[in-house]
Amino acid sequence: MKRLIDVLLLCCFTAFNFNVAAQNKDNGAVKDFIREGNKNYVSSDYASAETSYKDALDENPRSFIARFNLGNSLFKQDKFDEAIEAYDKLAKNEDVNYNIGNSYLKKEEYEKAIDVYKEALRKNPADMEAKSNLAYAKKKLQEQQNQDNQNQNQDNQNQDNKDNQDQNQDNKDNQDKDNQNQDNKDNQDKENKDNQDKDKDNKDNQDKDNNENKDNQPDDSKGQQNQPKMSREEANYILNAVEANEKNTREKVQKLKAEKASKDQPEKNW
Repeated sequence: MKRLIDVLLLCCFTAFNFNVAAQNKDNGAVKDFIREGNKNYVSSDYASAETSYKDALDENPRSFIARFNLGNSLFKQDKFDEAIEAYDKLAKNEDVNYNIGNSYLKKEEYEKAIDVYKEALRKNPADMEAKSNLAYAKKKLQEQQNQDNQNQNQDNQNQDNKDNQDQNQDNKDNQDKDNQNQDNKDNQDKENKDNQDKDKDNKDNQDKDNNENKDNQPDDSKGQQNQPKMSREEANYILNAVEANEKNTREKVQKLKAEKASKDQPEKNW
């Protein structure tokens, strides 16, 4: 970068030599402003030099020397856009193109700088400073393109990473939602089971109450089942007693019938 700065300074001083030789086209006031501007420029007072060159242009807007040196003073103040604007109003020679190229180079607009250096070399192929700066501009353009590609790749990678993170977050959200749904289902199943268990307990309690009420009621069949069984002798005895009782009853009935019948018959008349 030191070589580039040295070249720029050399160009400026060379330009002044060119301009001094051409000052005979300007009137006395214009020449005075230009001399004052050159003095300030050499003293590195570029702002004052800019003012002097503009005063000269107010006297003669077509002064090549005043406009060219105005561009140089603007360049030294890093006012590269204004410097380019000043140079662009001049008829282009190798010095003008060279300084325009330097302005684009400082702005890091390397493609434009390369085009202008090539134009300067077409006018003066022996201009070694233009060749050196052209090579430098090509190198910086390649570095810039490589950096742009690297930045683009990094941006793409960052975007891919962001997309993956977003996708992972979406998957996590969906998983959380599924888990929540599963938890809700489990809770519902548990609640249903609890209700079923509760219903079963209620039914068991109801059955238990019914059984207790049934046990508290008298049971004839149960009493009969608990009665002792008769022996065969006891059964025969009861059966004989019943038959005897029936026989006595029949005899009594027959006797009563006979008595009644005798009463009903008329007595014989003898």
